[in-house]
Amino acid sequence: MRRNGVSAVLLQRGHDPAEDSGCAWLLPGAKTLSYAVNMAALRHARDLGADEAIFTTSTDRRVLEAATSSVICARTGHGERTLITPEPSHGILPGTSQARIFAAARQDGWRIDYGPIYPADLLRADAVWLTSSVRLAVPVVRLDQQPLPHSRELTELLTGYLVGR
Repeated sequence: MRRNGVSAVLLQRGHDPAEDSGCAWLLPGAKTLSYAVNMAALRHARDLGADEAIFTTSTDRRVLEAATSSVICARTGHGERTLITPEPSHGILPGTSQARIFAAARQDGWRIDYGPIYPADLLRADAVWLTSSVRLAVPVVRLDQQPLPHSRELTELLTGYLVGR
């Protein structure tokens, strides 16, 4: 997957998890309590011919996270390198792998930013990855059947940030 990339589909989460932020008993942003919805989303994505699911809000289609990964995209034009991920203050738990990549990238001169990210932003990005401690940085090469640009060199760079190279 790190070499060839994955295809993904956008799926609505069903509600905006940021709406839960005032309800501590709902444990907003907790990823580890139940993977039932995430696993069902992956099965649905596979039924649609994709490898992965990326969740969006139902109302404004803001990108949240993947079923078991964080979403990072790169913009490398105009002499500036920027990595961006959805804003963690909107109902998602910050990814530890994403945080590690961002810390190393910042030291390497990248500009770091936090959403909002919309589907059009993913389609316009120079590269998109799903990151986790298990799979590291996996490039998304198709989104909703549309090809995405990807770079083996950038994928290796992000993986290096993650594993401390």
